[in-house]
Amino acid sequence: MSEASVLTLESDCTIRTVRSLQGVLATALAGATRVTLDCAAVERADITFVQIVLAADKAAQRQATEIALANVPPAVSGAFQRAAIALPGQALR
Repeated sequence: MSEASVLTLESDCTIRTVRSLQGVLATALAGATRVTLDCAAVERADITFVQIVLAADKAAQRQATEIALANVPPAVSGAFQRAAIALPGQALR
């Protein structure tokens, strides 16, 4: 298992695109002790993105892996706020 993995997210993290993110996250979780989602480019995020991140966070916890969000823009923090859910793990700026 590798030490850490950084996934750079695309600008659109909505229902249209998160299916591919789900697969990438599953692969990253299988091979790392820590997965960081670099959110800097995200311009659109919705509840589907929030659900995928939360599901990945639960899976990570079962595998003793960590998920962190880095460079969290207003689109991402806003999606979590609209869902009334705290950002998982440690949100890095």
